[in-house]
Parts: sequence; structure tokens; C-alpha cells
Amino acid sequence: MNLFARNFYCVTIPPLLPITLCFIAGIALHVHVLLFFILFSLLICCVCYAHMKHIKIPQRLLLCSFFMFTGAWFYQKELRDYEKFYVFTDNKKITITGTILDKSTTMVNHQKTTVIALTIHDIATETGSYKSNKTLLFYTKSNNSLVVGDTVTFFNIRCKKPSSEEFQHYQIKEQVLATLFSDTFDYHIDHHPTWSLRHWIWNQKKRLLDALESKFSSHCFQFFASLFLGNRTYVKQSLEETNEQFKVWGIYHFLARSGLHLALFIFAWQALFCITPLPLIIKQIIIFFLSCIYFILTWTSTPFTRSFALFALNKVCLFNKTPFHTLHYLTLICFCFLLYCPLYVCFLDFQLTFALTFALVWFNQVIAQHRNS
Repeated sequence: MNLFARNFYCVTIPPLLPITLCFIAGIALHVHVLLFFILFSLLICCVCYAHMKHIKIPQRLLLCSFFMFTGAWFYQKELRDYEKFYVFTDNKKITITGTILDKSTTMVNHQKTTVIALTIHDIATETGSYKSNKTLLFYTKSNNSLVVGDTVTFFNIRCKKPSSEEFQHYQIKEQVLATLFSDTFDYHIDHHPTWSLRHWIWNQKKRLLDALESKFSSHCFQFFASLFLGNRTYVKQSLEETNEQFKVWGIYHFLARSGLHLALFIFAWQALFCITPLPLIIKQIIIFFLSCIYFILTWTSTPFTRSFALFALNKVCLFNKTPFHTLHYLTLICFCFLLYCPLYVCFLDFQLTFALTFALVWFNQVIAQHRNS
């Protein structure tokens, strides 16, 4: 035991970590949701009986079983909602009303294509209606007058369920109900606001891209837009040859946008503020707001969102003068991701960004405890 104590260092486990692990276990074993429900019901009965008889039982077991059941139920709910949409729209012409969330341009089969992301409000058929808050993607080669922020109704839409299960799971993870391809769409603009925050942000993003494209060389702009702005669709065709070369060498992950790019952005501003005669708290507030602007004006990804959320919580703790425990808040962010969509756990970007960050934070704490011992 003394040898063990001298060579191994215990790290404080976040209270939310066992709950998160049980939630993930429930997602992984989602096919047994009924079994988890029965187990949870039996444990509740045991707790009630033990309370009546004044018998102490481990409450953690009840809590863990509850979150395993919750994880399995959330996973099944996402799949049910997706299936419910396609059952409702099966072989029917539907009318969809929603708000334009994003509008971008990409290349599909070497042809310029407009991609419209629509946040759905209502889906209607001849027999009924269906409410949803998810997204629909339209790929079209025709020019249209739609702008971000418009409330639009699309008519005579047919949605076909993808045959690939992996693509279905990817759509569910991205909160996309369906992806539609057509040269023309029959639509009507219900409301065109004179000013919209969503449209203003989208316009600033577009201006930023256009300004950088005019000032940078083609290769520099490709990598900057992909890595530091997170917009790979804008330069998708230009990066195809580079992507293949990186895949051959097994270093394709170097082209993925990660939290490192936010760290480089923050490091650059901190280096500048080191020679600026301002109070520390003012510097931190400015860096926080600059990082928020950077986050808003770029296209997000799972690792980048995780990094920004952790950075924001760190600054909030700094401003409130409260301790910041990295493992605790990293676990909280991970749990929030899974509550938003349990299918995140099935994708490599989520697995790597959280697993590697957990490992780095854990080793950092071990080294710190070793130095202090």
C-alpha cells in the first residue's frame, strides 16, 4: 500500500462524472431501455420500502440507474422523432413553414449550389400538421431572393428517408430532419423583417469571407477559411486535392478545426495585452468579448464549441472570483452536449475532443500534485 501511495496520485473526481458515465452507458445500451425502466422502478420500490423500515440503502445506485435509463430514453426519443417525421410525410406532398437560418454556396458535382438551412416551425399535409424545431436543408442550383431571417413557406415538398443508417444518425446529430435536392422550389416569403440580428450576423460573416478572399492568396485563404473561420463548404472544391494528400499520409486530422485555433487566437491577444498598460481585469474582459465576437462570426464545430464553452466558464469564474475546476466544468459541458443530442457520443469528433481533453487535464493535475508532494 505504501508503494502504491508513493507512485500513484489520486485526482479529485467531479461529482457529475459518474452521472455522465452512466448516461453514456445508457446511450450505448439503448436497446435495453425497457430493462432500465424496470430496474429503476424496482429500485424506487426498494427505496420506499427501506424508508418505511428505516433501512439505509446506497442512494447512488438509484441515481446511477436513473441516469442510465434517462440516457437510453433520450437516445430512443431522438430516433423516434426522426422516424415519426418520415412516417408522417411518407409519399405525401407537404408544406413547410420556417425561418431561414443560413444561406451559403458550395460546389456539388463541380456545379455551384446554394445551400439553405431552414429552421422548421410547422409541417402540414392534407390530413394534418406536425410541429418541429429542427432544421431542413435545401440544395438548389437556381437563384432565389431568400435571405437569412426571412420566414418562408415551401410548397409541394417530398422528403425521402436516407437509406444509409450512418447518414441518418449524422442528420439526427446535426438536428437535420431531411436534406432536399432540387433545381427549383415553390415558395412564398411570409415575412421579410426590415432588420434581423440573424441576418446581420450572417451578412458580417459573408463580408469577412469576401474581404479575406480579396486580400489573401488562394492557398492562404483556403486554409484560413477552413481552420480559423471553420467554413469548409466555401472552399470545399479548392481543398479536395489537399485533403487527399493529407489522407495518404494519415494526417487528415490536422485540417480539422479544433480548440487549438481558439487557443491561438486568445494567445495572440494575451501577448498583445502583455505590453498594454491596462488593469488585469480590464484585459480579461476585453479578451472575453473579442473571443465571443470571434465565436459568433465563425462557423462552429464540436471541438471548437467545447473549447469556447470551457473558456467562457473559466472567465465567468474569474470575474466572480470563484475557483475553477477544469475537470468539473469539462464534465458539465460534456453532459450538456449529450442532453442536447445523445447521438454525439457516436461520433469521432466528440469522442476525441472530450477524451483527449479529459486525459490532458488529468495528467496536468497528476503532475501538479506530484510537484506539490
